[in-house]
Formats: sequence, structure tokens, C-alpha cells
Amino acid sequence: MKIWRIHIKNDIAAGYTRQDLLDFCRGESLIGVGWGNIKTRVNSEEAIRQQARSYSDVTSAMKALNAMRKMALNDLIWTRLDHRYFLCRVTGLWENSRPNDEHYKLDISNYVNVQWLDIGPEQDVPGKIVSSFRPAASAQSVSGVEDISMYLWNKYAGDTVYQIKRKDINIWSVLSAEAIEEIVLLYLQIEQGYHIYSSTVKYAFPVYECQMVNNQGKRAYPQVKSGLVSLKADDYMDAVRQDPGADVYLFSASESYVENGCDRIHFLYKHELEGFIRKNKNILPILTYNWIDLCGFFD
Repeated sequence: MKIWRIHIKNDIAAGYTRQDLLDFCRGESLIGVGWGNIKTRVNSEEAIRQQARSYSDVTSAMKALNAMRKMALNDLIWTRLDHRYFLCRVTGLWENSRPNDEHYKLDISNYVNVQWLDIGPEQDVPGKIVSSFRPAASAQSVSGVEDISMYLWNKYAGDTVYQIKRKDINIWSVLSAEAIEEIVLLYLQIEQGYHIYSSTVKYAFPVYECQMVNNQGKRAYPQVKSGLVSLKADDYMDAVRQDPGADVYLFSASESYVENGCDRIHFLYKHELEGFIRKNKNILPILTYNWIDLCGFFD
């Protein structure tokens, strides 16, 4: 099976809105593209090319229609409207579509039938899906998100449509840098009693993520790195010198640390954070929980 994404940016007729288009698609259980001059339903690139020549942008028309004709039953399609994301499961093929006047007015004459699910806002959606909407192409495939898309379909549909083999892999290899940072900050807040100065999160500090403080007024400076990055205590001594009494907390997913004997610089390890994750799974961001669960971590 394959994963696709479709822009709902069709050239709709006067008097209609994009919300009208979305409502029509959901009501009629379909999703697709326009290019209404392409009326063939022959599953052939050459047949599509013959009619695509009526457009000045033949390449875009071909790319969109070739995507539509290649969509197979049970493929999954991502789409979005006003920063809300939806996931669709293909239940009927493009070659069997039969558009009427309403489809042409809403510029969605080339479509597949689907079942719709409302997934949620951007923060609940895999980053690779979000970035796939940056290109202007009407429809295209997306690779590397098959398992998480199937997992999300099963979860939100409440039905095991897709058989997914839980991946017995290191969760740190699938979590984004942002997700790892959030886990560390949650850990420092809940387990160490620190609170975040929210105004400091937006600043690009060279050696720490933000400033934190506990109820006694003691400050903390966290630094979080994903991948194979090594963290050296010497690189963080300025924070210690400039803020007497403060502590620095360092975490790298590589657990590659170079200590210097300073007792105010603390190194965090994955086993600590994994114990925290198991104990506090209900407070994790939705997407972070989904990735971790997909790995079989909670089994």
C-alpha cells in the first residue's frame, strides 16, 4: 500500500468556498483533483497525456492524474484545510469515478472514493506529512510514513483495518528533535520541580533551550540533542559562572558525554527518561505518544 497527499486547492466555481468543497467531498465520500478537460478513465499514461495537452501546464496535469490513477484500494491519502488534517482510506478507484455537474463546478472531477477521518491540527500529524504539503503539486505520493499512517487510521477509526507489526526498535530513533526536547522539559518540570519561563523558549540561546526555575528560585538551563551529538561539560560553564547557584541539565540521545567534574552540570540518560515516559504516558503530546506506541514501547 502507498501513502498520498492531496491539496484541496481546486479552482472552484463562483459562489462556492473551500469549505463547500470539503463538505461535498466528505458528504460524497471522495477526494481528488480537478483538470476537468481530462475525461478519460482509461488507466493509461498515454490516454491521459492525449487529453492533458489541452492545458498549458501539461506536466502538472500529468502528475496529478497519474497519481489519481495509481491509487489502489486501501491506500491512504492525507489532506488538510485551514491547518486541520484529514486521513482518507481509498474504497473506490479513479477509473470507476463518474463525475456530474456538481463535481465540475467544485473542480473535483477526477477523484477516488474514500472513507474520511478527522485527525486533528498540525501538532498531531507526522512532520513528514506536514512538509509534504509545501510543494504545489495537486497530488503526490509520500514515502517513509506508511506505518505511522496505518497506525493512525486504526486508532482513529477504532478498527484494525491494517495489520501493523509493532517495531521493537529504539524509540529515540523515531522521535523528532522537538519531541525529545519536550520529553526532557516535561521530565524536568515533573520530576525535578522546575517551571519554564515561557518567554525564553522563543529565543535562540546558543547553548541551552530555555530558562527554568523551581519554587525556591533556583534556575536551570537545559540542553537537548538528538542523533549522535556529543555534549561536553566545558561548553556549558559560562551558564554556571553567570548564574551562581543554577544547574545545567544535558541530554543527548547518543549518551555521549564528556564530564569535567562540575557538580552543577547534570547528565541525563535514556533509562531515566524511559522510566518517566512509562509512568507519565498520559501527559505526552499525542503525536509523541503515537510514535512511541507504534514502536511497541508500551506493550
